[in-house]
Amino acid sequence: MDAGLLTETQLRSALAEQRKWGGKLGHTLVQMGFVDESSMVHALSRQLHIPAVELDTLQPPEYLLQLFRIDLAERYGVFPVAADTTHKTLTLASSDPTNVEALQELAFHTDQKIQVVVSSASAIERAIRKHYYGGASNTTADPEQFGIREPTYELTPPPSPRLSSSSAREAELQERVDALSQQVADLQQMVASQARSLSALIEVLESHGALSREEYFSKLRSGR
Repeated sequence: MDAGLLTETQLRSALAEQRKWGGKLGHTLVQMGFVDESSMVHALSRQLHIPAVELDTLQPPEYLLQLFRIDLAERYGVFPVAADTTHKTLTLASSDPTNVEALQELAFHTDQKIQVVVSSASAIERAIRKHYYGGASNTTADPEQFGIREPTYELTPPPSPRLSSSSAREAELQERVDALSQQVADLQQMVASQARSLSALIEVLESHGALSREEYFSKLRSGR
C-alpha cells in the first residue's frame, strides 16, 4: 500500500479471500489480479531490505545443484543461488523470506547457514524445472521432466525371403525401414503431446489450488 500498488479496499478483499480459502496473502493478491508477481517481489525486497534476484537469467554452477538437493527445493519452494563453502553459508531464493520456521529446517537439513533473497514463486518453479530436470523455462514441458521417456527403437528390418534381384531386396528393406521410422516418429509425437497436456493440466490445477507442483512430484517419485 505504501508503494501505491494496492488500495485498502483491495487489501480487505484479499484478506477476506484468504480467510475463506487459506494460503499466503501474497499469493492471494496475485491470483486476484490486484498485483503482479514482479511488483510483489520488489515490494517485499524494499520492505524487508532483502535483495531480489532474477532467476530466469541466472546460471547456477553444477556443484551448487549437487550441494542443494532437489527434494528440498521442491518441498520448501526455494532455489539455490550461491554458496560460501568457507563459512558454510548457502543463499536461497524464496518467495516467502519471512518463513523463519522453513529457513530453520533448511539450515538443519543442509548443515549450512541460510541467507535468503527474494524471487517469485513461478520463477522458482521455472528454475527448478530448468536446472534440476533439464527442461526449458517456458510452459512447454520436456517429457522426461514428468518421468516419461520417449521410446527408442533399433531399426533392424526383419529377415526377408531370398529374392533373385539384390536391388529388389534393398528396395523392400528400405520400405520397411521407412515404415518403422514413421511409427517411431508418431509415437514420439504422441508422447510429447501427452507431456505438454500434462504440464498444462498441472498448471491449471495449481492455479486453482487443487494440486501443488510439490505434491505432484512427490507422488510421481513414490509411484502413487
